[in-house]
Amino acid sequence: MAITVNWPTGVISVPKAEMTLVQSAPIEIRELNINTFRLTLKDLEDDAEGQVWSTTHNHNTTVAVGGVTLARVVEIINGYTVTFEDGSYAVNLVGANSNIADVVNLNTVSIRAANSAGLIQAVIWDEPIADHLTAGTTGKALSDAGGAGNPWGSPITGNTDAGTFGELVGKKLLTIAKFLGLK
Repeated sequence: MAITVNWPTGVISVPKAEMTLVQSAPIEIRELNINTFRLTLKDLEDDAEGQVWSTTHNHNTTVAVGGVTLARVVEIINGYTVTFEDGSYAVNLVGANSNIADVVNLNTVSIRAANSAGLIQAVIWDEPIADHLTAGTTGKALSDAGGAGNPWGSPITGNTDAGTFGELVGKKLLTIAKFLGLK
């Protein structure tokens, strides 16, 4: 069964089979890629039956601002609502900000929307690190630093120079240890 639109009632129906199964136990979790969903809606809108009805949604594509790619936004409009096939499972809405959770027809399905003003394209997190090792970039500086500046992996003796926070902590810990009779 495919995603359908009941044009006279404005109900968009999403069957379980149209979503990716993410987890089956202890509870079933499915994932709806919002961009794929909106492309399906566009296909339905340009069919002969859908052409005479109002648009189902607005779409704002990804936008690059200051070197960061902000995620797309999909807004269900014109009184359309979304119904997920009834059952005991959860749906994660991924890939875009949307108002789907606001226009869903309630049943036993749990809808998990993760809208965020800071949502960026997931593809950015999946880029190879090697693509960010150009001279003069933060990626290159972090790569060159290696473990430097990692207080958890550094020897204590290297962090107790006079006038440093390490010296203060070392002296306070020594004082507490003496007080407790551990030294």
